[in-house]
Amino acid sequence: MPRSLRLTLTILALAGASPGEIAADGLTAYRGSAWAHLQATSEPPVLWLGTERSVELPAAGAAGAARYDDLVLIEPQPDGRAGWAVAGVARGADGQRFLLYTGRGGEVTALPAPDRARPENRLASARWLASGGPEPLHGLAWLEASRPRGQEVWLAPLRDGAFEPAVRLVADGPGSQTALDAAVLTDGSWLLVWCAFDGEDDELVWRRRQADGSWVGGRVSADNGVPDITPRLRVTRDGAAVAWSRYDGRVYRVRTARFEDGRWSGEDWAGPADSLYPEWAGGDGTLLYFEGANRTWTAAGPASTLRFETATPTAPVLDRDSTSGLLRALWPARSGWRAEPGRSARVRP
Repeated sequence: MPRSLRLTLTILALAGASPGEIAADGLTAYRGSAWAHLQATSEPPVLWLGTERSVELPAAGAAGAARYDDLVLIEPQPDGRAGWAVAGVARGADGQRFLLYTGRGGEVTALPAPDRARPENRLASARWLASGGPEPLHGLAWLEASRPRGQEVWLAPLRDGAFEPAVRLVADGPGSQTALDAAVLTDGSWLLVWCAFDGEDDELVWRRRQADGSWVGGRVSADNGVPDITPRLRVTRDGAAVAWSRYDGRVYRVRTARFEDGRWSGEDWAGPADSLYPEWAGGDGTLLYFEGANRTWTAAGPASTLRFETATPTAPVLDRDSTSGLLRALWPARSGWRAEPGRSARVRP
């Protein structure tokens, strides 16, 4: 790992006591103007559907025994209740198991996990393949390994509420495979992106399942000799976009590319030096990332770029103040939510 990233992660670890008792954990999902946030280190975990409504998920056991990887929002039903799905992994004396929950409003349903050929393997990066429509959950993708740095890419289609047998999509390679993300595109195809060590550095690789069930894929970028890490996908009208951090020879910087007509293009820098942990926030293409140099979160949207001063290693929820209509950052605190207004930021990629 390059020294600059080690230093950034060390700073974040030392900053663990977040100001105002902000909870430094969680996942956030957006659909239009709606959002959901999983406060993962609560016991039991708490899923917020906006700032006023919350749902408790089943406790996973001992503190620290669970890790939650994915949260998706599903199109509301005619009754207006928001649908959601959570995927994670729990550790126990007999190995690891998936934590898979779905719900609408306050209802919580546990899904039986897909059968795995080697249940003793370690699990990571459990990701839903989700879209709109009457059957929004299409399957689950994940990484699993029988040895350190030996991750494989697996997936299990979901039909009529039950998982089909899991299949291995990509075998292990010369090094670690990490940070898997997955999406269902508007044409119904499945797109997976993750980091794979090629013997020299981490590169972004991808696979796409086409309409006939066949898979195609390759690298997102040409081999560049520098690490590319933490990809995050966003579905667009014409395909998808991916954001990630690339080492530029000194520090990491956020970069983006588009996936259209079966190929990647439009690759460019999208954040300043020392920008990390990109996330897509909302439906308008706003890109949220952490600036390690000043320990702030920046939201770069189509019309403006805002910086939020509260420093925490967990991304905030972005929403609009109901009175002013201005974008703000929210973090769950011990009592309610802490709101942080943004200030204009002149960010040059």
